[in-house]
Order: sequence, then structure tokens, then C-alpha cells
Amino acid sequence: MGDMKKAYEVAAIAVRQRLAEQRPEDLQVLNKLRKQDVAVYAGSFDRVEDILACLNVSCTMNPDASKLDAQIIFVNCSSGYDKTLIQHLSQQVNEGKWLVSSDWALGRFIEPAFPGMVKFTGRATGDEVISVEPSLNSLWSDVVVLGADPQWWLEGSSHPIEVLSPDKVAIEAASHDLLSRHSAPVVAASFDWGRGHVFHVISHFWCKRSRTPTQRHQGPCTDFLKAGMKLSDESIDKVLAIAQIKADTFNFAQLQSAVTSTELIAQLCIRAARAVPAKPRPRIFPW
Repeated sequence: MGDMKKAYEVAAIAVRQRLAEQRPEDLQVLNKLRKQDVAVYAGSFDRVEDILACLNVSCTMNPDASKLDAQIIFVNCSSGYDKTLIQHLSQQVNEGKWLVSSDWALGRFIEPAFPGMVKFTGRATGDEVISVEPSLNSLWSDVVVLGADPQWWLEGSSHPIEVLSPDKVAIEAASHDLLSRHSAPVVAASFDWGRGHVFHVISHFWCKRSRTPTQRHQGPCTDFLKAGMKLSDESIDKVLAIAQIKADTFNFAQLQSAVTSTELIAQLCIRAARAVPAKPRPRIFPW
């Protein structure tokens, strides 16, 4: 099976092909993004800029936070953040920007920047892979396969999420694995802040491995392109040709993991560019 770096390249091709086939107006928005529209702050661990590069979306790395022209801001997982950066980006979101963060940014950035919304539980995870269950109408609900949940890797010491304001915070995805192992089921959460919006996810967007817990997950990646992304046979052939891979170069689980991250990044960029407000969603998880 192929490596995850190549899987992300294939995922980006597939996401763009899905948009071209099913939502051309969204692809047009994605294609119109300029370098200054997308800001990324480097981290110690995650590399969302690599996913953006796979999607052919240019970004500005570490711009002056006091003079941002960006529509969306990505804050990578890091061991620490400058206090001035936290203050500036909090104000930028309050004035209408979208901010997306991962893992350790929870306690080190999100808590001080947006107090009273979510926080780190204080108990880190181990090195493990979890099943992810997106909520109805989540940003990546279009690529969900019933009975075959995406498998996300939590690198050692990922930070579980505790929701402090359930009336203001939407749970975008949850995990029964996280609930049973860490008593904290939230995988991704979002909330409005001032005129802007914040989206945080446990672990990293750039995952380095997956797992195959079911026979479905062990199947060829083309099974996911068809069942998960609902691509036509012609589009599937196009993805394979552009990526220069075969149907069994990756399994279902590998491509699914890469696509769920890539689709999420693409949808966040599109929503931010349109400044589409998040709709409140009911808690649909039975536990």
C-alpha cells in the first residue's frame, strides 16, 4: 500500500474532482482564493500548509497578525504561541475572520483567545487511532460512508476537548473511542466569536497512518471514491489517471482518512470565503 503523503495528494485530486462534478460553484470559490486570503501560522507538529498545497491553494506563512488581509487563518498544533499573536488573532476573529486550529492549540491558544467556550481536559491521549463520527450537516458529511467511520490517528499526547458552553458550541464530530478511553468524545467543535468563527479539531489534519478495522476499510481506494465521494466511474478513472495510481495502491481506510482531512480544509476555505455563518446543530450522538 502507498504512503500517506501520496494519499493526501490523491485525496486533493479527488476532492477537487468531486467539487467539479457535484458542486462546481464551490470549486470556483476555492480557485479564486488568493495567497493573501489564507494565512497559516507554523506549528511544531501539524502542517496544514501541506494539505493546502495539495489542493493548489496558496497561503501566506506567518504574516503580521496585526495587519491581516486573510479570510481564513490556520493555527497549526504547536508547543507554544506568542501572547501578542493570540491577542491579535482573537481580535481578527472578533472582527469577522475564520480561525481553524489543531490539537495542542486547544489549551495554548484557543482557551486564552476565546475563553469560556472549550478547553483541554488535562488528560492527554496515547498514540492511537480512533473512529470518527461526523455529525449530521457537518462540513464533511458529504463524504461519510455509513458503517465505515473514518479512522484518524491521534499522535501521542493529543489533547481531548471539553465543551464549556454547550449552547454556543457545535460538535462537528465525535468518537465513541474517545468517549470510552478518555471520557471526552468530541473530535471537532466550532463556535461563533464576535462576527467571526472558530473551528478546532483534536489531533492533526496531516495524519501519518490509519487502520483497517473492517473488511470495508480493507477494500481498494476506488470503493471509497464511489461510496464515500459518490464519484462517477468517469471521474474515478480521471482521479486514478491524474494521480498515476491503481485501484489498490491505497486501501479504503487510507484514502478515507486523507480525504476527510482534505475535504474539511477545502470546505472551511470555501465557507470562510463566503462568510457563511455556521448553523446551530442538535446533539445527535446517542451517548
